[in-house]
Amino acid sequence: MAGLFWGPAWAADYKLLDGSTISGEISDGNDYGVAFRLDIGGFSKRISYSKFTQEALKLLAENPKLKPMVEPFIELPPEFTKPKPKPTIRLRDVPRADRPPGRTTFFSSFTTPLGLVILGVLYLANLLAAYEIARYRNRPVALACGLSALLPVLGPIIFLVSPSLEPAEESEATAPEEALGGPAIPQASSPAGATSRKVGVPAPLAAGGLRMAAAAKTEERTEAKAYKRGDYTFNRRFFETQFSGFFRVVPTDADKDMVLVVTTAKAEYVGKRISRISAADFFLQLLMPAGKEVGISFAEVAQIAVKHKDEIRTR
Repeated sequence: MAGLFWGPAWAADYKLLDGSTISGEISDGNDYGVAFRLDIGGFSKRISYSKFTQEALKLLAENPKLKPMVEPFIELPPEFTKPKPKPTIRLRDVPRADRPPGRTTFFSSFTTPLGLVILGVLYLANLLAAYEIARYRNRPVALACGLSALLPVLGPIIFLVSPSLEPAEESEATAPEEALGGPAIPQASSPAGATSRKVGVPAPLAAGGLRMAAAAKTEERTEAKAYKRGDYTFNRRFFETQFSGFFRVVPTDADKDMVLVVTTAKAEYVGKRISRISAADFFLQLLMPAGKEVGISFAEVAQIAVKHKDEIRTR
């Protein structure tokens, strides 16, 4: 019934692409095509929109219900399909920095204020490196810094690849030999001792330094003191650090009148020198009778005291 009232208004001839023509009224239309009520009677099959000519499609688009479905098949005029012209690109001048006059090179950049500051920092770093290398290699600091000031970079490299100088020997270097029972060799009075000094330290100066160190040690006096088990651990390291003066064959002026009083559970021993020592015991050279040695284990020691020999005789 809708077709009866709607169709007569759009009755016309519709041409197809195959050359045929359909005369009639629009009966029904959807997304798949349109059906017609033919003038000769009956209804046509549903015909797809792609089979109509452009004139027939425009005629079908006049129907408000078919217009949304027909418009995608209608070709647009050339003015609508013509591509839009691209906008013209205009280049504008930008401010540019002025280049320095003359020929510019890598080394010319150091003539600027910033370049001079960089050179100054590198020069100071060169002197600092020379100072640290001189201390590390035990070289004269003034010599290393002076050569590095004249030959930057090259000066520190020279001192870095050169061998290190050993420091001058001190008087304490003879202590291990004397602790083992060997005689002390006088360094200052022997010509060989004067020539055995390391490079970089004059022999007279080093010998004078040894004499001063020896004099300072002779002025020190060993104080009387007692060490009890429980407060101290008696072992080889304890004896070597606390009683180093008693290992000497010839005692110093500070230790020649001092004796060791070793108290054990069995007896009490008074000695003037420790002749030998091991990891478990030590041998004490007794004061009386002179020259006798006695072996004492560290585990047996209850107390060790350093006293003046006059106190022992008085007692």
